[in-house]
Amino acid sequence: MLTYAGTISKLYMYSIQIKYKNMVTKMYSVLLIINILRDNPQMIMLNWLKMMVNTIFMKYSPSGCAAAILNMRISETLCNSVNMNYNKTISNNPSNAHKPTNDAELGHYLAGLMDGDGHLSKMGQLVMAYDEKDKSAAYWLKKMMGYGSVSKIKDKKGYKYVLAKSDGIMRVIDLVNGKLRTEIKYNQVLYLLNNNNLISQYSKPFTMNTSTDFNNFWLTGFIDSDGSFQMKTVKHMKNGKEHTEMRLKLQMSQKYKNMLEDMKKFLIMASNSDNNSSGGIYIGTRKHMNKETKEMKITYYFETTSFSMFKKVINYMDNYPLISYKRLNYMWIRKAYLLMQSKEHMTPEGLQKMMDYKNKMKY
Repeated sequence: MLTYAGTISKLYMYSIQIKYKNMVTKMYSVLLIINILRDNPQMIMLNWLKMMVNTIFMKYSPSGCAAAILNMRISETLCNSVNMNYNKTISNNPSNAHKPTNDAELGHYLAGLMDGDGHLSKMGQLVMAYDEKDKSAAYWLKKMMGYGSVSKIKDKKGYKYVLAKSDGIMRVIDLVNGKLRTEIKYNQVLYLLNNNNLISQYSKPFTMNTSTDFNNFWLTGFIDSDGSFQMKTVKHMKNGKEHTEMRLKLQMSQKYKNMLEDMKKFLIMASNSDNNSSGGIYIGTRKHMNKETKEMKITYYFETTSFSMFKKVINYMDNYPLISYKRLNYMWIRKAYLLMQSKEHMTPEGLQKMMDYKNKMKY
């Protein structure tokens, strides 16, 4: 009878566990929706929920497995949902966002760097070129990768990061698996997997990222590699007087138009704009003549064209900060945005500050 009573007691406790699990799951779902629709204040609620989950499940579950699993899901979802409000007002001070600290974040960042201006040779070498002002960024990547070397480029104002060891290349492939977005870089990896005896030991299926979800460090890596922030001065006549207008822009160029279109869709959806409208983003073309072959080549460029769209860019960059010296230019243009947000740019003093910020971005 004692054994039977104990069994009944355990079953009763288990039923309570299931009951509480269902209740907590529903509460979590509601709070998660609120978190996505609003912003970070709900982190407090979600953290409280995690504490409650631990209390309930660790008490009624001998192993605590259910609590661990649910907490893991909450943590993963928090990583993907926090700071997702691209329409929030820009604060005077950027958030304390961090550089990539784990392999998932590093993988997206590295994929963005490679898609922008990296090269994976047929010999199995990853080569990344850096401006001389980005020496520290090159060494940061070397540290995060755990492989490679940084050296000065002869007769040029720049540095290069080179990774050649097979173990290091295997790490690169593993990091960017499912994260590269350009066919040329994807094909460079496939060539190594199919033709390099050491690299061919990699057993996982290698895939591209074809989604329009850029809520990760990929765009940060791409901008560090191939993007620029610009403040443009436009003068026009109004009521017989000359007026100066400042325009804030993020510009990126790429051989593949579809990838730029994906970025456009992402930012338009993030701003709740009509998906068929321009959404404050322009994608144009440039023609280049190859001096040797005389062949005409076309590249595409992505450019923000509205104040409201640049707001989305700032909300992204505040959450996924740049690593390169371009972050300094970003901070100056962010200051300019704050002047425009407060209408201070409409005063002579504010306009002069804008011009000062623009001049500082040249260096």
